[in-house]
Amino acid sequence: MTTFVETDFLIALVKDSDWLKQRAEDVLASENVVTSPFAYLELLLIRERHEYEYVRLFANMLELVPVKTDAERQIVLKAVHYDEEGMTPFDSFHAATAETHGLPIRSSDLAYEDADPERLPLEPDSDSDDE
Repeated sequence: MTTFVETDFLIALVKDSDWLKQRAEDVLASENVVTSPFAYLELLLIRERHEYEYVRLFANMLELVPVKTDAERQIVLKAVHYDEEGMTPFDSFHAATAETHGLPIRSSDLAYEDADPERLPLEPDSDSDDE
């Protein structure tokens, strides 16, 4: 049976000691589990609270608890890279999603200037009367 798991499942597996750890490991051994990129986004957001080597962890976790499609896997891996390069977790997932889908990103956020998807300015041209 395949079941969908969310962030508390991932946290239980990641932490050295968690009251749900044994149950999560038992489920992992007996069921096929999948999750969404959103669970990995949440894990990225709370990484500072639970100090762990998140780049290696995410690669390993994607093997244990995969996302549904290869595109979603690419989004998670690219987002971790962007986060490591200094983007916020949300910006890193936006950039990774745009890049994975081959789309430019329309935004005023200059953080996307260093990302692979082309940033299309949202802000008006300086000589425009739309200000």
